[in-house]
Amino acid sequence: MTTDLICLIILALWSIPLNHTPAIARTVYSGGLEWAMGNRETLPEAPPWVGRADRAQRNHHDNLAAIAATILVAAVTGQADDITAIASIVVVAARIFHAVFYIAGISLLRSLSYVTSLIAIAVIVWQIFT
Repeated sequence: MTTDLICLIILALWSIPLNHTPAIARTVYSGGLEWAMGNRETLPEAPPWVGRADRAQRNHHDNLAAIAATILVAAVTGQADDITAIASIVVVAARIFHAVFYIAGISLLRSLSYVTSLIAIAVIVWQIFT
C-alpha cells in the first residue's frame, strides 16, 4: 500500500475521535448518560471548546471527500509518487493540527493549518495533471 493510501486511512480514522469528542464532553457536562441515551433534543451547557469541537468535526467531514477523491485519483491513475506521498503526509499533519488548534481556540494556527492542507492537496492535483 502506498504512503498516500495510508494517509487516507489515517484521515478516515481521525474521524472517530472527532466524532466522539463533542458527544462525550456533552455527556460529561450534562450530568450523565440520560442525555447521551436520549434523543438529544437540547444541548447541555458546555464550555466553548465543545462547540469548537463540533465545528472542527464538521470541517473535517466537509473536506474529507475532496481529500479522499484527490488521493484516490492519484493512486488509481498511477500518478502517486514521492511528491504526492509527502503532500499526503502534510495533509494528514495539517488536518490533525487544524482540529487540535480549532478545539483549543487558536485561530491563527487553525487557519494556517487549513491553508497548509489546501496547498498540499493542490500539490497532489498538480502531480495528477502533470
